[in-house]
Amino acid sequence: MDKLRTLRQTRLFEALPEPALVKLAALAKASRFNQGDAICREGESGSELFVLVLGSVRATKGGNDEDVATIGSGSYFGEMSMASPDHKRAATIRALEDSEVLVISGDAINALADQDASFGYAFYRALACGLAQRMRVAANDVALLKSLARKS
Repeated sequence: MDKLRTLRQTRLFEALPEPALVKLAALAKASRFNQGDAICREGESGSELFVLVLGSVRATKGGNDEDVATIGSGSYFGEMSMASPDHKRAATIRALEDSEVLVISGDAINALADQDASFGYAFYRALACGLAQRMRVAANDVALLKSLARKS
């Protein structure tokens, strides 16, 4: 698996400078999950970011596993854990098929950011942009749902 190429093609990291991408790739660990495996569970502590290299996963919430999203190859999840040291997972993520991911440890990111301020700036700027984009999408979805609820 070419970790550098995978990260370069991930939207979250598309604006990350090449030297930062190289350092990030060195931190990433490849992992495989079988169909049905839980990659992370809602409410659990976690500080890892996951980049989905191959396969697809489903995000669910609540005791009845309400579907939140289906995530495909080339996307990412777990990014909220990078922004909060006491983060609890917001959803359960389960492999819909055999899947390969890159796992990036929040502790490793923070250690590198402490040593290399330019890396830290570039990484956390990319993270902030990714979170902002997802917030815009969520806000639009909420507005649409409210509009539909008023019409019914």
